Amino acid sequence: MKIFRVTYKLITLSYLAVIAVPVMFIYSFDDKEPSAIEEPSTDEEPSANKKTSTNEKLSANKKLTPNKKQKAYRKKWLQNIVKSVGLDVQVNGEIATDVQSALWVANHISWMDIAVVGSQGVGFLSKSEVRKWPFIGWLGDKGGTIFIDRGGKNASQVAAKAIAEKIATGDSILVFPEGTTGSGDNVKRFHARIFAPALDHGLLVQPIVIQYLDENDQPHPKAVWINQSFMINVLGVLGQPRIRVVLTFLPLVDAKEFTERRQLASLIENQIRDVVVSTSSLKIA
Repeated sequence: MKIFRVTYKLITLSYLAVIAVPVMFIYSFDDKEPSAIEEPSTDEEPSANKKTSTNEKLSANKKLTPNKKQKAYRKKWLQNIVKSVGLDVQVNGEIATDVQSALWVANHISWMDIAVVGSQGVGFLSKSEVRKWPFIGWLGDKGGTIFIDRGGKNASQVAAKAIAEKIATGDSILVFPEGTTGSGDNVKRFHARIFAPALDHGLLVQPIVIQYLDENDQPHPKAVWINQSFMINVLGVLGQPRIRVVLTFLPLVDAKEFTERRQLASLIENQIRDVVVSTSSLKIA
């Protein structure tokens, strides 16, 4: 029974991967969208006293990338991926909209995190090498992934600017400040440098708690990806009938209220940890 379940899910995932290419290619021609903020009329004299926000400066004269159809398809496609893997996602809290695009910050547990959170509508960060990968690189590019050159000259400043520009166009970006996957019953220390775009450009930050839970509301042992090869973990997840996932969107945090990255990182880290620990500490009767 488990072999049949794994085989069926693998076939379904392969089908979804194949159909994503032509659909995203077709939608790539749908670029007749206005920029995120309309260019001021040439008949209007600019006011010397008029202040322009950071987001307005970054988004002026920029197309929405990816375009609306690509963003909608990216979200729907990831929802199908999540469903095919056998995940039941429960969402708590209010999700930031395109009008309130933000830097989405979440704890990291599994390779499934990107699909799970992405199914709610968000773009991603990835290392620049992935852009050259067949299929995955092209699909990521069309889906709005930001590719960063880690370790290069001024890499952190370039990445921060790219993230801020993407968010200014209405596409929220997801980051994992822990930098690695955890056990699901606690949260590792958040790297403060991840919050540089938010502080440098006065962005909103959306804290998100990811939890994969078993029937006792404890971290699901098959979902946790530590000290295990990728393929072994994938087969373990696909072999499960269903896995319950709880996404908790905490209130937005305005980075303009902070002066130090570590201060902001610690606040978000503690907010997320409080939810994770409070759930994991529940005793099984």
